[in-house]
Amino acid sequence: MMTADLEALIGRGFGVLGDLPAPEETAMVHRRIVAEILLRLPQAEQAAAAERVRSDAWYTHQRVIDAARDALAMEGEEPVPGDGPTGAALRVVELARRLRALAVYPPVDHACPPRPR
Repeated sequence: MMTADLEALIGRGFGVLGDLPAPEETAMVHRRIVAEILLRLPQAEQAAAAERVRSDAWYTHQRVIDAARDALAMEGEEPVPGDGPTGAALRVVELARRLRALAVYPPVDHACPPRPR
């Protein structure tokens, strides 16, 4: 289930292409989207690992995982003020697309690791 905050972040990610905000704001949106992707990617990987390899369900998870990893590899570097605003915005939009696909996976809570038993 997508929270209102996550929905707003994804919407802002898509909106940067139309708005072309200041480089600092684009960089901030970029950082937030990358952080959210990194919080959700382990859950997608766990979901894929729980499925039979090469099953339809496994491919469904794996497609989202591969696309997110590719986007992080290609677009994950934070835009800098010297980047053109359109290029920086396109990078953010691509990451927002990947976050939207990962939104069905809950974020990993790194603040509270499981207690050993």
